[in-house]
Amino acid sequence: MTDNHADKQATTRRNVLTGGLLAGGAAALLMGAATTPSVAQAAEGESILDKAVRTKKLMVGASLKYPPNMFLNADGKPDGYEIEVMRRMLGDITPDLEVEFVDMDFGQMFPAVETGRVDLMTMGTILPSRALRGWFAGCAGAFQPVYVVSKGGTAAVTQEQMNTPEFKFATLQGSSQEAKIKSLYPNAQLAVFPDQAAALGEVMTGRANATLQSLFTIVNSKKQGVDIALLNDAPAYVDHNTYFLPAGDIKLYHYVTTWLLHNAAGGELNSLFRKHIGADAIAAGLPYMAVGPGGAPITYTA
Repeated sequence: MTDNHADKQATTRRNVLTGGLLAGGAAALLMGAATTPSVAQAAEGESILDKAVRTKKLMVGASLKYPPNMFLNADGKPDGYEIEVMRRMLGDITPDLEVEFVDMDFGQMFPAVETGRVDLMTMGTILPSRALRGWFAGCAGAFQPVYVVSKGGTAAVTQEQMNTPEFKFATLQGSSQEAKIKSLYPNAQLAVFPDQAAALGEVMTGRANATLQSLFTIVNSKKQGVDIALLNDAPAYVDHNTYFLPAGDIKLYHYVTTWLLHNAAGGELNSLFRKHIGADAIAAGLPYMAVGPGGAPITYTA
């Protein structure tokens, strides 16, 4: 081997090493840019999983105003689909774990996870803007079809008619529905409220033309005898809901994702969703979507 050839090989090796270091540094910078100081501290600290095993207690943010998804039952205890899924998932970490559900407005739950006020929260809709603040689990926990809802007797309306300044929506503040209305119907008027009941009330009194409602809120409204109408047979879109986790907690991310994938493939998620929401949806003449193998949606009509 000539000295010249050896020099070229050494240079090549240096270039590869330097390129790898630069790539790694760039990745680190990108990750750093996408996290807040509190998130960076969480990444270096104790995993929520380890905290659960050590303290035998976790605090979970929940907005307990949305039966049959999550609510306080007749005994004053948290109940519903998301509550039962959360209890089962956390119970599989350690059977003697105490789970305290902290009732709060929906919009407060994401900041509560970011700041460590709570360890976890019930499911939220995946949004790119939210992903800048934390990590979403790698599998859906629920698919929620979202319909355009008005008061009973209202005639069907086209999407073009909804997207005009004369059409007014009412919706939950800080929700994915608020974001979607701005995206799908940018020319329509929009009024936001702290809870879904107030938004629906705005429609029922005629002060707004329509609201966007998830399947579970429609099911609950129909069970309560509220006279509502779907302005289209098909949903406006489908929410992909899963767990919003503290950024940097890789151990927690892998556990939650694996647990969801396992229980989706095994049919447990469908069984729980059907128990709390799906059966009543079918009875009301509406299909429902369950999380199936690989986290894919499966539609049930009976």
